[in-house]
Amino acid sequence: MSRADSLRIHPPFEAFYIDCMLWHSSSAVQSITEVGGWIRENDPKSLELPQQVLFEKLQNIVLQSASLSRYFWPSPRKPAEIHFARASCLRQGLDVTETSPLHNRDLRNGLEHFDEKLDLYLSGNVVGQFIPDLIDYEEPESEVPLHIFKAFYTQQLVFVLLGRRYEMTPLVNEILRVNAALIECQQNGYRLPLPLDA
Repeated sequence: MSRADSLRIHPPFEAFYIDCMLWHSSSAVQSITEVGGWIRENDPKSLELPQQVLFEKLQNIVLQSASLSRYFWPSPRKPAEIHFARASCLRQGLDVTETSPLHNRDLRNGLEHFDEKLDLYLSGNVVGQFIPDLIDYEEPESEVPLHIFKAFYTQQLVFVLLGRRYEMTPLVNEILRVNAALIECQQNGYRLPLPLDA
């Protein structure tokens, strides 16, 4: 067996990766469908939705995208050649590049380590109006410093976490694309497409 062969996923095992990734992408797509149905065409009724429900769906999209991301870019904390080989094979098979929105895990890290991020945020922002959660058509204007912990603005589809803005549209589009590619793999006998240089 050549080194190149040893760095590929054993063909019968591709099914396991495809199935596991499809679970994450399908869960995200379900939340995308629900959120999209609520805020399509900037329907004013979307602002009447329970904020907790919308943020749960948004958080699910982000966390499932992070789970997908780990298949493409394993944690560098415990690097092993087998993990990076698997990731390379999946990226190549599903046409995921370094420019993919799945590569950026800042929003995921912000949600998963919210307590620590909140500590740091509050240590530098002690004056003004504080709002834990906000869903609005666009970012509100205020004459006093406004500190919104979590916000979602339906006009631009922007998620704001402790002052940092994250565009959801590129991430959602990439999840939908990868999910469609995984479904195609499933329909083709749970096989990844062969690389062009194979």
